[in-house]
Amino acid sequence: MISLIILGTTSVLITSILLHFWRYLQRHSTSVPVPEHGIFDLPDGWWSDQARFQLERRAIFSQRWICVSHRGRFGSPGDYVVYDVAGFRILMVLGKDMVVRSFHNVCRHRAFPVARKQSGSVTVLGCRYHGWSYNTEGKLTKAPYFDHLPGFDRSLNSLFEIHTEQDNGGFLHVNMSRDEGVPAATVSTGLEKEKVERFGRDSEFVGSFECSGKFNWKIILDQSDATLHSTAANPTSLARWFPVEGPSSIGQLSFFPLTTVHTRLSQPFWYQLTYDPVAVDQTTLRCDIYVHSPQVSFKLDGSVKDSLEKEIQQKLLGFEHQYKQLITAEEKGIANGEIAPRKTAHSEDANK
Repeated sequence: MISLIILGTTSVLITSILLHFWRYLQRHSTSVPVPEHGIFDLPDGWWSDQARFQLERRAIFSQRWICVSHRGRFGSPGDYVVYDVAGFRILMVLGKDMVVRSFHNVCRHRAFPVARKQSGSVTVLGCRYHGWSYNTEGKLTKAPYFDHLPGFDRSLNSLFEIHTEQDNGGFLHVNMSRDEGVPAATVSTGLEKEKVERFGRDSEFVGSFECSGKFNWKIILDQSDATLHSTAANPTSLARWFPVEGPSSIGQLSFFPLTTVHTRLSQPFWYQLTYDPVAVDQTTLRCDIYVHSPQVSFKLDGSVKDSLEKEIQQKLLGFEHQYKQLITAEEKGIANGEIAPRKTAHSEDANK
C-alpha cells in the first residue's frame, strides 16, 4: 500500500514538472509556437515543499543529462574536479587516454570521499581512510589487507562510474541513471549546433567562483530574455568590460535544466553558469571562466573578476526577490484553502 502511495506521488510530481518544463521549452524553442496567453496553477508547495524537492532529486537530477563542465577545465592527465549537483558528489577526472570520466566521489570500501579537495591533479586517487587507491579510469589498484583475501576481486570494486559525454563544443554532460542504455545527450530545444561548436574544446580555464542564494532552483527556468541579457541593459556592470556591438554581440547557450553559457563577440573570454540545487530554498551558482584559445593572453585580474561577481550577485538577488514574492503568494493561497495562481514570464509580456 505504501509503495503504491509513493508511486502515485512520484507520478503526480513528474507530470507537474514536465508541464512546467514544457512551457519553458516552448518559450526557448525556435520551432514550437508559444500561446500568446497562458496562466496556469502550480501544485501546492511547488516552491517550498521539502518532500517535493527530494522527489525532484530522484526524478530529474539523477535521471537526465546535466551539463556540469567543459573539456577546457582539464589540461593534463590526472586533472580532477569535484562537482555538487543536488547533493550528488561527482568526481570528474582526465585519464591518461585524454578522456574525461565521472564517478561518484565515494570509496568502494567505506564510502569515504576519494577526493577531498575541490580540484587537483593526481594520477592515483587514494582514499585516506584505509588506503584504497584508484587510477584515472576508476579501477582499483591497491587495497591494503584485502588483496590476499580469498574471493576478493579488484575488478569488482572499481569506483561507481557516471555516464559522461562530451559534445562538439567541449561541454561535458553527466547522467547519474543506473541504466546501461541511457539515450545519448542532446542539447536543449532550439539550440543550434553551430553555437555549441563555436566554443570548441580548445578553450582554456582561467578561474572560477561560487555564490549562493535563498531561492528554489526552478526560478531559473522562468527567466525572461531581459534577465538573461541584463548586462547589455546595465552600463554600470559588465557592459564596461564588454562594449555593446548590437543585438548579436550577446551570445548565450542554455543547457536544460541547470546551465547557461555567456559570451560577447570580439571578447577573449566566456563564462559558464551552473546552478546547484542545495535545498528546497537554497541554490548555489558556480561561474567558470574560460578563454577561447590557449594562445590568447588574458589574466582574470581583480577588476574583471570583481565586476563579474557583482553581476552574478545582482542576478541572485533578483532570484531571491522573486522567490520571496512566490512564497508569499503560496502561503496566502494555502491560508485561503487555494492554490496560488502562477503567471509565466511569457504571459506577462504578452499581456502588456
